[in-house]
Amino acid sequence: MWVMAIIVAIAVAGWFAVSCSPGGANAERPVNEEEAALLAGLRERNHGSEPVAVRISVPTGGGTVTADGFVDWQQPMLYARVPDAEGGHRLIQAIPGLIATRADDEAAFSELRVPEDGWTTRQMLAGAVTPLETTVDILASSLFTLSSAEADDPAELAKQATWREEGVIDGEPVDSFRAPIMVETAPGTAQGASPEALYSLDADGNLRRFQVNTGEERLSAVDFLRDVEFDASGLTANDLLGGPAIAPTAVDEDLAATIAEVRKGNWEDTAEVELTVPTGDGQVTTGRGSIDWRTMTAYLHLTDANGQRLLLARPGGYATAAAEGDELPETPPTEGWEAHALTDEDAAEHFGPVESLVFRVLEMAAEEAEDADVIAEKAFLLRVDDVDGTEVKVVEFPVAGDAEAAAGRSAFRYHLESEQLREVEMVSFYGVASAELSDEDFPMVEIPWELAEKIG
Repeated sequence: MWVMAIIVAIAVAGWFAVSCSPGGANAERPVNEEEAALLAGLRERNHGSEPVAVRISVPTGGGTVTADGFVDWQQPMLYARVPDAEGGHRLIQAIPGLIATRADDEAAFSELRVPEDGWTTRQMLAGAVTPLETTVDILASSLFTLSSAEADDPAELAKQATWREEGVIDGEPVDSFRAPIMVETAPGTAQGASPEALYSLDADGNLRRFQVNTGEERLSAVDFLRDVEFDASGLTANDLLGGPAIAPTAVDEDLAATIAEVRKGNWEDTAEVELTVPTGDGQVTTGRGSIDWRTMTAYLHLTDANGQRLLLARPGGYATAAAEGDELPETPPTEGWEAHALTDEDAAEHFGPVESLVFRVLEMAAEEAEDADVIAEKAFLLRVDDVDGTEVKVVEFPVAGDAEAAAGRSAFRYHLESEQLREVEMVSFYGVASAELSDEDFPMVEIPWELAEKIG
């Protein structure tokens, strides 16, 4: 869990944030009742607040590295432009557990736009490859602990927090407190000791500065620039992190009826498909090809860090072969295939996120419509997008075999344009994979007979 990872990381860097802080420690005193209540409401206030501009300061051996960004606790998400090891900058977006990065686009960042392409993802902390990336990961994930739907217990904070000093930040008088990093624990789980941080609050209880020990001689800090005004409408996660925020609501009768017909509507159709699948730290597999629901056949050309390959999939299994060139051959080659039946003992070893998404797309056709009443009970409308002036509804609904999931937490999402399925999304370990669909007539794919026997 990302919360435990960040707690461990900060604990390793320095158990107490104040262990590296200059002065002030001798003036510490226990917090009074009013101060404990102010600290206890901090995360709840953040949870309901508007996005805020931030300035991140990271001490290094040669000075201090600074980065500007924006944090939205309601999503939650951080968008920042950070220095890199080569002396330039990169854009990052972070959500709990994941970091997305891409080449710098100073113009887009200054306009608070999120570029649509060029992103790769990695696991937070585990996927970091430089000390600066690790520090940024610690700070980004620490920011996400600063939000909670409910207030913390002031009685507990009265026992654990101390007042340190008065100060001024951005012209606002503040009081600084030393207190534990506050995180939720699962019911029945004992709350262990937590590393500490410094919290600087103004008179209204708004957080103005957050400081934590990331392993340097001085504390890393995040300043909250609450007087900076900006248009936050463009502050959305990129597609690999799930896109704009969702707000699950029950579907109405009309939408339930539409969803119930989606798979039946595909039963005798074909479509062009474009895949984008995060498959590892900094790795994305892309692909293009055809889906033929008449014969339940997927035929694609894939590109990843290892090169290019062809993929054939049918309900009984799938096969891969080296690709010759950048284009999908009209007819699959007769030789060179490595086939895997889903009944093979080692099938799971070769079955990854690309195969999972392709098979889900194949499952998006059925001879009969779903029960609209069942759909009405179990489906959810997550959000409504405007795509080039066209309304697209993003929904989730269970398909036979899907695990039970809370609203908004399903492994799969579906984008509907009117009655047409336009995209299937799948939540994976490294982000959100996508299969975009467009209407296209294809002839039936001629699969070599021995291969067809193996994969169905």
